Amino acid sequence: LGALAGGAENVESRLAAAEAAAAAACRDVGALGAQLKRAADIATLPYVAQKAVRRDADALRVALRDDAGALAVLRSVVAQCGTATHAASVALRGPLGAVLGALAGGAENVESRLAAAEAAADRACRDVWALVARLARVADIAALPGAAREAALRYADALRATLSGDAGAEALLVSVVGRCGAATDAASDELRGALVAALDALARGADDVESRLPPPGGGAGAGG
Repeated sequence: LGALAGGAENVESRLAAAEAAAAAACRDVGALGAQLKRAADIATLPYVAQKAVRRDADALRVALRDDAGALAVLRSVVAQCGTATHAASVALRGPLGAVLGALAGGAENVESRLAAAEAAADRACRDVWALVARLARVADIAALPGAAREAALRYADALRATLSGDAGAEALLVSVVGRCGAATDAASDELRGALVAALDALARGADDVESRLPPPGGGAGAGG
């Protein structure tokens, strides 16, 4: 600031010196912050998984909105995720407490404590993330008919602009869109049984969840 106020020519060198001093002064603070961030990332892993489950459950709730039985099974799966998330969080308290103790005491074994906590998180969250992955597959499958319908409607909008004024062509386009809607409903109905079976297997913690899911690219809507 003195160099700036005096219009001196050595402002840049003074700034460089200040930057070097800041880097040296903040080195320990930066290291502590990085280690604390790792601890926070570990602590939030179960809740990241739970958030993903809730997002997929919301999508499935729309697809299964008319099926009270399926919605009840879905609620059971979400509750199972909540239980698994809580269990994972409880399992992480000890390792995270050890990390915080090492950080608070300026101990040299913080890195090993963090590594142990990360390993504990992998073990504790394994079942939660397996549930997340499977529920995501169920949600993706449930969304396929709707995604196909949205694409068809988008193409129909483009055609409608081109065919404006041609009543005959517009009527044909309306017919095609109606056919797409009927096919979408039929595909959704066809998939519902498989989706409910997969959700039921998830809710029961069964080993045959994968076999309940339609194969990638198979099932309703396959073949374009």
